[in-house]
Amino acid sequence: MSSWTRELDEASILATKQGWWHVLLFYLLCGLAAIPTSFLVFSQVFTNATPGHWCAPPPELRVLEDELYRNLTVPEQHGVFDSCKAYSVDTREFFVYLERFNRSQDVNTNESFPFNVSTSVITEAILAVRSDEAKKCENGWSFSTELYKRTLVTQYLLVCDADWLPRTSNALFWVGSIFGNLFFGWMSDRYGRRPTILLMIILQVPLSIATSFPGNYWIYVVLRIFCGLFFPALYQLPFILALELMPPAQRTNAGIVVGMLFASGMCLLALLAYVLRDWFYLSLATSLPFLLLFGYVFILPESPRWLVGRGRIADAEKVLISIAKRNGITLPRGFLLELHKTIKEEDDLELSNGRMPKIRRTSLREEYIERRISNMPSFKPDFKRIAEINEELNENSLLNANDNKNDDGSESQASNNEKSIILQMSTLRRKSIQIVNRLISIEDDDFENKIMDDQNSEGDCEASLLDIFRYPNIRKKFLILTFNWVAVGVAYNSLSYNTPNLGVDDYLAFFIGGAVELPSYFIAWRIACVCCGLVPEDLPWVTVSLAMLGRLSAAACFAVFYVQIGELLPTVLRAQAMGASSFIAGVGLLACPYIVYLAVIFKALPLLIIGVLSIAAGFTSLFLPETLNQPLPQTLGDGELFGRDFKILSCVQEEE
Repeated sequence: MSSWTRELDEASILATKQGWWHVLLFYLLCGLAAIPTSFLVFSQVFTNATPGHWCAPPPELRVLEDELYRNLTVPEQHGVFDSCKAYSVDTREFFVYLERFNRSQDVNTNESFPFNVSTSVITEAILAVRSDEAKKCENGWSFSTELYKRTLVTQYLLVCDADWLPRTSNALFWVGSIFGNLFFGWMSDRYGRRPTILLMIILQVPLSIATSFPGNYWIYVVLRIFCGLFFPALYQLPFILALELMPPAQRTNAGIVVGMLFASGMCLLALLAYVLRDWFYLSLATSLPFLLLFGYVFILPESPRWLVGRGRIADAEKVLISIAKRNGITLPRGFLLELHKTIKEEDDLELSNGRMPKIRRTSLREEYIERRISNMPSFKPDFKRIAEINEELNENSLLNANDNKNDDGSESQASNNEKSIILQMSTLRRKSIQIVNRLISIEDDDFENKIMDDQNSEGDCEASLLDIFRYPNIRKKFLILTFNWVAVGVAYNSLSYNTPNLGVDDYLAFFIGGAVELPSYFIAWRIACVCCGLVPEDLPWVTVSLAMLGRLSAAACFAVFYVQIGELLPTVLRAQAMGASSFIAGVGLLACPYIVYLAVIFKALPLLIIGVLSIAAGFTSLFLPETLNQPLPQTLGDGELFGRDFKILSCVQEEE
């Protein structure tokens, strides 16, 4: 029996062959998946940024220029000032020294310090009274304001002994995403794409705004964990919905458009951070505009594929008819069943001829199906009468079955009286149904929906994550995809968080990182990160170029990867499987801040780790089947059969 895979492909083609509504809906879904999530995950690159810092002077000496005091009290090695240690200065001895000097020079000491003291005298005094050994900062820290006016690090003094907190905050964000993936993936497959996406919008936007008013850093960390619940589910589910709504020829565009919008969001984030330079205003600027997302309540449809997977054929048809209507296309009621009938007839014919059913050219099939649908009767079928006829046929079949059991001439145990009783009961039942229908005025739509929903075959409505491991081919694809997700996720996010270690302006490096992703969907080269280990540290722009090339490749992988994983997994557990895979990848992402931190040992070490992991993922990708020109798997059976006989060196099959 058909799993409605090809029917839904054909229906999506018919509903979107002209018009603009499906294009607008596609970009709205891609924008929802890309822009808020890029702000959500990467804003902490700037809000948690650690500017250059050094030990602050005692309160009595803070009238001195920061640069002067730093040069005299902070140890320096190879042009880099120590961030956590300095020579202490006894302020009492310092002022005694200045007073003694002024008296020896007969200088008026009534003017307030330091206006009556030259820089050379201050330098001499500090060098004379400072300690012999550098000690931990005793009076807090002074921060460079060249790049940032204020960050969470400068506001809460999260440096030196407390520098683990920003890294832990970044890691805990991914902890939230780990559990969010599982929950929202399960919810999406159980209750639908639309309610799950709307729930995430309703919860995520207020929580993002609340992170601008934390009170203390630990409250901020908790809020970020809750925000992490929605990433990357907020990225994946609109993408899945776009994938399931679009006709086959446009599915690849989903990954490309989402990726390009995500990169554009990163460029916009870098520009906002450069202009604002204050974590509070940046946090508001990246959260308040998304109050507009509440408008999705009025435009977001449910996935027809999910509805079919739950046995709701009539509802799926209504969604397709609604999309077609907004596109200026008229599709008649019952067209989905007509598609089902057409495809089933073709399959039966080919099977009877000893051939496996194949996918026809879209243009020819569309023309043929349109001709079939246009010839459908314009009147409204009497589904109630159809149901009554079916019941009568069932009754006759039952009586004939009783007669056939005794063709050998033996005495029938079902006597004529029994047959009469059966017929009377059946007639009474039918008349009772008719009376009840008249009394409660059952709507034709409800009855039609039941008739259509009864046509559903193998919906796999109760598919669960355990089914992934019950099917060998699905299990193999899932494990390979999960490893690839870990590799690409670690590479992409580590390269993004590694921006401050590249030796150039944070805003410029991050903007370039977003900009290079735009052409990344046409170019890919994973070897770039490994090459960074061969570049001397005094050539930062060479390292930046190779790191950006690696990030370009990682972004290109993501653009293809999300389409691939959506096309390899069946509809009935697509969101759950992606959530589980993302859950495992999220565990790997917990290591990103610590991989980046390895730059204190050797600046190129994070890039070497990323490069080796990416090459391994590239090799395992060879064992995944090609999805080009293939229908989207609908049921568990479809998912198990898809790519089962795939060979590594086999070519892509062209459409016939």
